[in-house]
Amino acid sequence: MTAQRVDITLVLRRGLAEDTDGITHNLTMLIRRAVARGDVSPGERLPPSRKLAADLGIARGTVGNAIDTLVAEGLLETRVGAGTFVAEAAACLGRPVANRKRPAFKQEPRRLVSPDIDGPATAKIDFRPCRPSLAEFPLKTWRRSVSFASASLPSPDYGDAKGQLALREAVCDYLRRARGLNTSPNNVIVTNGALHAMHLATTLYLERGSRVVVENPGYPLARQMFENAGAEVLTCPVDEHGLITEELPRKTGKLKFVYVTPSHQFPTGSRLSLARRRALIDWAERCGVLILEDDYDGEFRYDVPPLVPMAAMDNHCVIYFGTFSKTMFPGLRIGFAVGPRSLIDAMAALRTFSEYAPNDLNQRALAHFIENNHYERHIHRMRRVYGEKRAALAKAVDELGVGADLVGIDSGLNAMVRLPEKLRGRTVAAAARKDGVLVPSILRYAASRSIRDDALIVGYAAPAIGEIREGVRSMLRAHAPA
Repeated sequence: MTAQRVDITLVLRRGLAEDTDGITHNLTMLIRRAVARGDVSPGERLPPSRKLAADLGIARGTVGNAIDTLVAEGLLETRVGAGTFVAEAAACLGRPVANRKRPAFKQEPRRLVSPDIDGPATAKIDFRPCRPSLAEFPLKTWRRSVSFASASLPSPDYGDAKGQLALREAVCDYLRRARGLNTSPNNVIVTNGALHAMHLATTLYLERGSRVVVENPGYPLARQMFENAGAEVLTCPVDEHGLITEELPRKTGKLKFVYVTPSHQFPTGSRLSLARRRALIDWAERCGVLILEDDYDGEFRYDVPPLVPMAAMDNHCVIYFGTFSKTMFPGLRIGFAVGPRSLIDAMAALRTFSEYAPNDLNQRALAHFIENNHYERHIHRMRRVYGEKRAALAKAVDELGVGADLVGIDSGLNAMVRLPEKLRGRTVAAAARKDGVLVPSILRYAASRSIRDDALIVGYAAPAIGEIREGVRSMLRAHAPA
């Protein structure tokens, strides 16, 4: 046997004593490390497995398993009748030069801004928007739909990149009944949410130097997505009637998109009037600009009649996005886009490069849930629940008598509390947070400094009615008359 410069058994015994993970895993790692350090060199023989096991106080099978793993890696090799040796190929590991600095990783990824999202937070009362109530979710019914989906034999294929035909048909039927939008399954793609649909469209259309118009205030993550694509983001103000179309850019060179939330403007809650919808479509078609219509909270309205989506109006420029995140639950990760066949086909082709197709099981379950009318029954039930919470919010603000105005409450799942003069949203929000209440200032969603810090954005869907009353008192009681 070749004389060894280092007692490999001693090295391994010491390492096993210091580690607490599985013995086979640790032994494999320790032998690998010993070879890399040069404790044993290429061509050197390891002690016989029986002796090594006895010296280490472990089972011979454990040693054999570790050796088999390292032989499969090419680090060790066995020679019939001779034993186990360090393979010559192990020389590529080399002994590291003392104090040598490793070269920096040269291919650095493109730097992106940190995503502007609300992460998990612990609070007594959470008024942050975009959070539905799940206390009333029909879990037993949903389980039956999931069970139905699970009963089918899975396909050996990945599925259609546009999504299952059954779900696309169910979405088309629902959009026709509930939103007045007539479309075909060929014009629908199932996505992982509205933001995913926007990402696909952004990748297909935007390039560095492109320009995009967004609402101000508006959805921060959509704004960031356009910026990450290299686009110049232009802002357009909103008022009680939604996007102010008179403020749209006059110079439209390189302008690709205008992104809007017309059903319930996020975050102010205003609805884009019919006159402005028509004006926006006319402007977009005249300028060759695509309208990205995010039907945010479009299913929930209270004292107002429904306004049909812009996609249902006469147009050749609207791409319509919807999601089940608010009507079902965010973790479902299913949304959809409606657009011209050529665009939907292009989105499906692009999606294939990254994930082939959406999750098959979730699609089957959701299609079953919609087809059996459970989805619309759930929406009708939640309109009543959210209507009661909305009324509780309005009453709580009114009873405090601080002079605050509640606006944007005709539809959706959040409202805007316009503060009395001299009060600032960030100041009130900071004070409320100290009292265990999370409520963002309107500046949280501002795209420019032109927005006044004079309002709070209150998501009233997730908190219980008692929490809504308590939360409003915590926010505004310091400013109520004595």
